Amino acid sequence: MKAIIAAYNILSNNAALTAVVGTRINPLRMPQETAFPAITLHVISNIPNPSKSGHSKSDFARVQIDTYGTTYQSAYSTAELVRTAMEVATPGVFNGVTVQVIEYDGEVEMSEDNAAFAGVYHVSQDYIINYNR
Repeated sequence: MKAIIAAYNILSNNAALTAVVGTRINPLRMPQETAFPAITLHVISNIPNPSKSGHSKSDFARVQIDTYGTTYQSAYSTAELVRTAMEVATPGVFNGVTVQVIEYDGEVEMSEDNAAFAGVYHVSQDYIINYNR
């Protein structure tokens, strides 16, 4: 949950990105009838980082950020804005979550032929976020 809070804070406070998507940044899923471009984000996995002195004081979360657009160019350019936004200086504190590092971990491009009226384009990016528990 903390990784999503940090990622959402980073994305929703990036002026270049919000100029394109507005407030259409949602955890897990988009509400029906959402305009495009839009963004969803969710945690794929969360791995504790235990130490020799005890329980984990930080976790590594793989966060997937998905951008959607009615054209390939719209989805891809929005994904580029997401990547730029996520390349913030770390360590840092984002909405109360102390983040040690954020690493871009790749992306895949897809199309969703049954979504919306004529389908949408979809870019899915993964980030590894190391944050304090």
